[in-house]
Amino acid sequence: MIKKIIKDALALVAITVVAGVCLSFVHELTEPTIEAAEAEERTASYREVFPEAADFISPEEALSGATSIDGVTIGEALFAVDSDGNVIGCVISSTSANGYVGNVTLSVGVDLENTVTGMKVTSMSESPGFGSHCQDEDFQAQFKGVSGEVTYVSDGKTQPNEIDMISGATFTTRAVTEAVNGALESARSLLGGE
Repeated sequence: MIKKIIKDALALVAITVVAGVCLSFVHELTEPTIEAAEAEERTASYREVFPEAADFISPEEALSGATSIDGVTIGEALFAVDSDGNVIGCVISSTSANGYVGNVTLSVGVDLENTVTGMKVTSMSESPGFGSHCQDEDFQAQFKGVSGEVTYVSDGKTQPNEIDMISGATFTTRAVTEAVNGALESARSLLGGE
C-alpha cells in the first residue's frame, strides 16, 4: 500500500514538472507576440487621444512603472510630437484602483496648455450596464478640452472642468476622474509646468 502511494505521488510530481516546463516554454514563445500586440494597442489608443501627434517618443526621464500620484499609477508617459519632431504635448497611461470592481486604466492626451486632447478607457472590469458605460464615447468625449482638476457632478455640469457622472456608477466615475487628474498632474511635471 505504501509503495503504491509513493509510486502515485512520484507520478504526480513528474506530471507536474513536465506540465510546468511545457507551460514555461509556451510562455517564452508567446511573450514577445503578446507584448508587441499590447504595445500596438497602446499606440492605437494614444493616436485616438492625441490625433494631432505624428509620433510618440520617450522622454529622457520617463514617468513610468510604479510612479504614483495621488493614488493613481502612471504606467507610461510619452511625448507627443508633430511631423517636425516638436513636442506638442504628451500621452499618459494612468490607472486608478478605485473602480467598483477594481482597476480602471486610461490613455489620456494632454497638450502644452495642460488641456485634455482626449481620453480613452483601455482596461476595466466594471459592472455591465452601469460602470461599463465609462467606455461609452459620449462619456469619454466630455473630457476633451478640460483643464485643471476634473470633477464630476450628478445634476448637469455648469463649469468647464466638470463632467456628468455615469448614473448609478459613482465608484467608476470617481476612478476615471482620479486617473485623468493623475494624468494631468503627470503631464504638468513631464512638460515642465507648475
